[in-house]
Amino acid sequence: MVQSKEVMERNIHAYDEDMKWQLAEPGALMSAKNYRDKKALPLVEKLKEVVKNLTIKCVQLTEQSRKLTAKMDGQQKQISRLTDKVMEQNDTIDRLQEKASDLGRLERYFGREQVQSIVERSKALEQAERSKKRPKRAFEIDR
Repeated sequence: MVQSKEVMERNIHAYDEDMKWQLAEPGALMSAKNYRDKKALPLVEKLKEVVKNLTIKCVQLTEQSRKLTAKMDGQQKQISRLTDKVMEQNDTIDRLQEKASDLGRLERYFGREQVQSIVERSKALEQAERSKKRPKRAFEIDR
């Protein structure tokens, strides 16, 4: 950024001081038509070219700025969505840590083996219920 600012300042000084950007004094016995054709018009053409190039660059930078703004907005939305997801996961982690603490309390009170056997029996009951709810397939009915 600083380097481009220095380049821009040098270019501004060039427009103010460089002889190729200055309107030359008319030569001795030079007619107004010759002065216009040989001195004024070439300078005006150079200035037109510079203005045209600057206009093109301005349009390009405006378009680039618009694209970058749109990209930044999209990334802000993504950051917001991911932040919400992280917050939900933190809540889930907190709940799971509380359940783990409760399980630890139960294991200390009843003993690890008894709690483990209760959990295994509960899993077996859940499995049996799921198998009862599952519809019989045609090949299983024929047996």
